[in-house]
Amino acid sequence: MISRRDLLFGMARRLRESGGDKPVSGIGADIGAADAAYVRKDFGVARDLYKEVLKENRAHKEARIRQGMCHYHLGEYVQAKDHLLMVCKQHPGEYLACLYLGLAYARRDQLEKCMEVWKGFVDRDHIAVMREINVHRALFETGEPLTGVEVAEAVEKALMQV
Repeated sequence: MISRRDLLFGMARRLRESGGDKPVSGIGADIGAADAAYVRKDFGVARDLYKEVLKENRAHKEARIRQGMCHYHLGEYVQAKDHLLMVCKQHPGEYLACLYLGLAYARRDQLEKCMEVWKGFVDRDHIAVMREINVHRALFETGEPLTGVEVAEAVEKALMQV
């Protein structure tokens, strides 16, 4: 079974196994401290460090995704949505941005937007997460009464099992 951390940082696991000392995102030393804080689940510190990286390079996709994920984990769903939506518009196939953007919409009880974002979600490496998303999309489309919180919690539970 793969942990949630390994889902988010598969690259980090491979680097550790190979003895590498590159940052988790694989993009420059400037992001290493932020990645380390994220791995420690120190999301407030990581969010601020990613913000500094983005001041230097506004186009840094990995930093923007991780900053959005930090906002999400801190319960700052509006800020998470803003960062992740920007990434999804510029890079439509970015699965982590798509996944967490949908979760941010769900937490804000905007299920219609959540389901629209998740239409494009594909991650064949994590079938359980895709299955959970597809089940909730089907329930939503059939008119089943759902709350954003229950959708978000079900998908997060699937993430934990990966």
